[in-house]
Amino acid sequence: MEETTDRINRALAREEIRAERVAGTVRLIVLLIFACIELLNVGSLSIEASIMNASVLLAGCMYGFIVLFRIRRRGYHPVMKYVTSCLDVVLIFLLLLMYTRIEIPSVALKNYVFLVVFPIIALTAFRYDRMLTLTAGGLAIALYLALISYLYLSKSISFTHGGYEQELFSPAVTYVGQLTKVLILAGFVIIVAYLAEYSRRLFVKLVQEESNLRYQKDLTDWELRVASEVQTKLLPHSFPEIENLDVFATVRQGRLVGGDYCDILKLNDHLVLLVTADVSGKGVPAGLIMAEVRASIQLLAPLNIPLENLTQRLNTLLHQSTTKKDFVTFFVAEIDTQRAVLRYVNAGHPPPLISSQGEFRSLSQRTIPLGLYPSLPQCTMAEEEFSPGSLFVSFTDGLLEQTDLQGEQYGEERLRVFVQTHTDLDVQPFTHELLNELKTFGQGKEFNDDVGIAVAKFRKTSAA
Repeated sequence: MEETTDRINRALAREEIRAERVAGTVRLIVLLIFACIELLNVGSLSIEASIMNASVLLAGCMYGFIVLFRIRRRGYHPVMKYVTSCLDVVLIFLLLLMYTRIEIPSVALKNYVFLVVFPIIALTAFRYDRMLTLTAGGLAIALYLALISYLYLSKSISFTHGGYEQELFSPAVTYVGQLTKVLILAGFVIIVAYLAEYSRRLFVKLVQEESNLRYQKDLTDWELRVASEVQTKLLPHSFPEIENLDVFATVRQGRLVGGDYCDILKLNDHLVLLVTADVSGKGVPAGLIMAEVRASIQLLAPLNIPLENLTQRLNTLLHQSTTKKDFVTFFVAEIDTQRAVLRYVNAGHPPPLISSQGEFRSLSQRTIPLGLYPSLPQCTMAEEEFSPGSLFVSFTDGLLEQTDLQGEQYGEERLRVFVQTHTDLDVQPFTHELLNELKTFGQGKEFNDDVGIAVAKFRKTSAA
């Protein structure tokens, strides 16, 4: 709350400085216009009137420049708005008072210079300060009443009971004319004061909403960072040791929280489970479903159940706990180094690649993604030879869908070429080289989507 109040006060202070500069600029422009009018009419005015006009214009210009110089050199102080607004009003009535000395006093009361009071009071609304408007407007009313009273008490004028025609088209001063003039000025002051207060409330509301949005954004960013840190801890950081088998997996998130998941679990000394999954959607919802997938895999893997049963159970859990629009592409592989085989189930996931005995092939899709229906149709386990020297690469669709600056996707063909030309690398350098190539293809831009990669390589033994 205090932070919001401080933000509002700072914003109002900035607006006051801006408004004061605008008012100062407008003041100088208006004075320049009056100076031009004065020059155009100098031939029709008396010397006394020209001197008075020039004196007031000079005084207005001088303090106008002083105010702008003061703001530029020493900064703005809130009291300045009262000083400048009241000085503007005082200068106008000082000029009207001087007119009564050289003109018919009653005509001086009707001089067009009086109209300048209205834009001066209107400018106070841009400070969002009702009290400033009431002060400047009240001063204008008081000075006008004081001018009338002075002229009446000095017997320079006398009031009549005539109407507007007599007030407007003769030197006479009427009660109805002067009362109307004061009431119009008072009404204008009240309206501008209301607008100043309304503008202030509106400005405060906008600043509060902006502060709330900023707070919500900061809170959301903090929550996303925490969620990202938690999710990072859920991803594999160490990998099981299996004789003659090298394994590695990583996930590079395209945003703070993603839905890609890779894991490698040791089942026994010669059996390892590799999982690659991709949750539909992005952000925290996908991250939560990914966490559920991971927790389920951690619970189901030690049961040593067939892969198709594991997949069916995971599908049931996801179907019960997610909405119809949520689904998970899922690939699970079981590498048996003792029998030199790889068994797998593919549930709507991009087909992984395998290189074995000089042959290069993909592990095609067998069933639909998880979570769409209570049961998976045609969910069967397939088996491939995985002899020493074989390489297995599983990935999420973010790898294939990474684009360059022209919008062209990396695609499966480029991936096949990379795998075929880098089979001699160990699994960790292989993965890093693949990620580097992907980033080079994207010409340095961030990944469009999360990228998950799991790699396994059956090392050749000396006997082999």
